[in-house]
Amino acid sequence: MLHRTVKAGETVGLTGTLPLSVVVGRAAGVQVQVRGKPFDLAPLARSGGVARFEVKP
Repeated sequence: MLHRTVKAGETVGLTGTLPLSVVVGRAAGVQVQVRGKPFDLAPLARSGGVARFEVKP
């Protein structure tokens, strides 16, 4: 398992074997692209603004 804290304004790319499980804290302040397309975290956000999702092949 990989854990990483991303700084404000930083861009991160993930590669590896799919599926990838992703947890985003403070989801309201994060822009996510999956396979090059914008991905809306709002429907996935839970209490505390944390979003969890999985990218599958």
